[in-house]
Amino acid sequence: MIKNNEFYRVKLRYCILLTFILISYVLPAQKTVSGKRTNKAITLDGMLLEVAWDEAETAGDFTNNYPNPGAPSAYKSEVKFLYDDQYIYIGAKLADHRPDSIIAFLSERDDYGNADWFGVLIDPYGAGQNAFGFYVTAAGTELDAIINQTNEDYSWNAVWRSKVKRIAEGWSIEIRIPLTQLRFPKETVQNWRINYVRNIRRNRETSHWSFVDPQQYGEIAQSGYIKGIENLGTPLRLSFSPYSTMYLEDSYDENSQSQNWGFRPRFGMDMKVGLSESFTLDATLVPDFGQTVSDRLVLNLSPFEVRYPENRPFFLEGMDLFGIGDLFYSRRIGAETYLKQQAIDSAAKDPNNTINTIPDRAQLINALKISGRTKGGLGIGVFNAIENRSYLNYRDSTGTDHKILAHPVSNYNVFVLSQNLKNNANISLLNTNVIRPEINVLSNVTTLQGLVFNKNRVYGISANTQVSINSSGNKAIAGRSSSISFQKVKGVNQFNIDYYDCDDNYNPTELGFLARNNFFGFYGRYRWTGYEATKRLLRRNFSAENTVEYLYKPTKFGYWSINSEYIVTTKKFLSAGISLNVYPLGEHDFFESRTFGIPVHFPASFQYGGFYSSDYSKRFALDYYAYHRVFDRKGMSNLDLNISPRIRIAPKVFTVLSSTVNRYFNNFGFVRVTDTNYTDQITLGNRERWIVTNSIALDYNFTKTFSLKLRFNHYWQEVSYKSFMELLDDGSYQASSYSGVDSAGHSYHNTSFNAFTVDFDLRWVVYPGSEIRFVWKYNIYASKNGLDYGYFKTFNNLFDNPYLNSFSVKGLFYIDAGKWFRKKTA
Repeated sequence: MIKNNEFYRVKLRYCILLTFILISYVLPAQKTVSGKRTNKAITLDGMLLEVAWDEAETAGDFTNNYPNPGAPSAYKSEVKFLYDDQYIYIGAKLADHRPDSIIAFLSERDDYGNADWFGVLIDPYGAGQNAFGFYVTAAGTELDAIINQTNEDYSWNAVWRSKVKRIAEGWSIEIRIPLTQLRFPKETVQNWRINYVRNIRRNRETSHWSFVDPQQYGEIAQSGYIKGIENLGTPLRLSFSPYSTMYLEDSYDENSQSQNWGFRPRFGMDMKVGLSESFTLDATLVPDFGQTVSDRLVLNLSPFEVRYPENRPFFLEGMDLFGIGDLFYSRRIGAETYLKQQAIDSAAKDPNNTINTIPDRAQLINALKISGRTKGGLGIGVFNAIENRSYLNYRDSTGTDHKILAHPVSNYNVFVLSQNLKNNANISLLNTNVIRPEINVLSNVTTLQGLVFNKNRVYGISANTQVSINSSGNKAIAGRSSSISFQKVKGVNQFNIDYYDCDDNYNPTELGFLARNNFFGFYGRYRWTGYEATKRLLRRNFSAENTVEYLYKPTKFGYWSINSEYIVTTKKFLSAGISLNVYPLGEHDFFESRTFGIPVHFPASFQYGGFYSSDYSKRFALDYYAYHRVFDRKGMSNLDLNISPRIRIAPKVFTVLSSTVNRYFNNFGFVRVTDTNYTDQITLGNRERWIVTNSIALDYNFTKTFSLKLRFNHYWQEVSYKSFMELLDDGSYQASSYSGVDSAGHSYHNTSFNAFTVDFDLRWVVYPGSEIRFVWKYNIYASKNGLDYGYFKTFNNLFDNPYLNSFSVKGLFYIDAGKWFRKKTA
């Protein structure tokens, strides 16, 4: 009996030992180095010649993440970390056995461009979910980002410095980051998560100091540690960025029906205040967004609103917490005046009235945001913005002036709580609120969402629920939306299975975006990744998706789609993919008819096609794609083509050309008919559509602080109607006697739409955080009832349309007021 017990004890010990060996193999030990305080001055020259660098511990032995995960890097990298009362310093020597092959082309800030690069990821709280990223290319271009789990937000811009130096054995770099740009706990001794990453552009090798396994979920959680950071005081974080912008504009005046020149100055200020070691208040007073890049407007024939990207810096930077649940669509703030059309209709009731001024956009008075995360992992965010009232002014037949409210005082508020939990889990609550007290309008939307994983982060479950309450006058409507997803996020084979729904009353659009409501569906996705290189291929990916969607109320079938895609990357860094998408039962669209309950049935279809992308490190690279969708209806199909060459004209000059053609044959859709003989029927039009989009993007980076960006964009859509159909209640259709033409034979519905924009942006960064910009914008948005009969003929009279021709100069100056106080108390 004793012998048997001894046998089992020995067996148990070996099992435990084997388990530890397996765990060590599957989960490599995360590396650790010690931080080194210095009281010696560091000259930022990229050379690492100071004695302090010799005293710092070295982080080396990088491990490959791509293309050969787990293999030692073929390039020696040595990184050191120092800190003092005001800064952290990172110095790196990056050896290359072919130093003459280091790629170092300049690009604009926050763009890796075509260059080798080095970066550091810092997670001061050590939760493994949120981090700061600082990156520098071999050409000296700087990038910074806020990182959350798997998302990187490069719109965040910190104020820091770096210096790159080419040396005999490769290149070296020194980075100096003010402590004011970081958020860290108030503790005597701190241990931060940290990782260093290096990319060799010519062979795409990406390696990390602490190995980041691409089969594992999340990069931050795989970081190493820097320990023993002591007595790190909390610096006073207080800065101001006053600005002055001068505009000279030639714009179209609706009242005089002519182009008029005007001059307008704008003054304002941005401010940052550190409320504690973790929280920051950002405010903008009398903001000015006139220099943001032009919107690329499109002709929208669908029943749904088009979502345009946010380009305004204040609404981009540091907004990671506010993006939870995708409830906050910042383009609602400072948008078109809320009662504009209602005011115009009211003034136009009397034809003798003359409208003098029509405010087009809501005037934003100020906006502020408070955000941060405690050492316990609780993220808190508060956003608030206020718009001023504005009026439409008109004069009646007696010469008396009147005004009608075009936009009421409006307050927008967002509040968010997001708690990090163990094992990369989190739970978040976000609320948006819009109040327009003068017209008694209130909108309140709340979402609660969570994400949990099992212990080794192989499987996860995410879920969310959203509730909207909208009231106008004494009427309030409540709605709900929710989803749940079970997913495998680790390994070569990954998948997710989702359920989602949205009832017919859910409406977050006062401060959010929702194309449509009233649906529910099931979605499944499988993804396989071949991480191990073959004789000719570096990486392979296969994915398959399946979606079934229904109308929520009443429950009716919408569509069933099956999608698959296979993508490969060769050892010559050429990527190509093929895909197949099938709608075997067609689609019942319950929104196209613009009449609830009556669907438009689109026949069964399948789409096939693929893409190709060549090596971006070459002087000339090429992207293109082609997709063809065929419907089970005679002559009905879609063709989508794009070709985009990328040309390095000179070391400092880079251009991307893009041309896209979308051709819709025998397409059909809803037509709004004003003929009273047909007001009782829903009309569909058979139409031919051309959409052509051409763009030119040219970047000339004179230096890392002086650059030029030039953007030309032209969008053209032509819609030609051939015949018309009557939509029946069951979703089928039959020929209609409606002709769609007037007595002279001119079509009521044929349309040609143009959006032509030019953006010229010359930027000089005087010092970090401060810049002078000269911007020229030229915009034409023109729509006409008629056809151009060809893309090139659209230019015959395009420039005779109303336009905006704007020249502006802006000076923005960063003032670190906290630095003054630190000097006084030193």
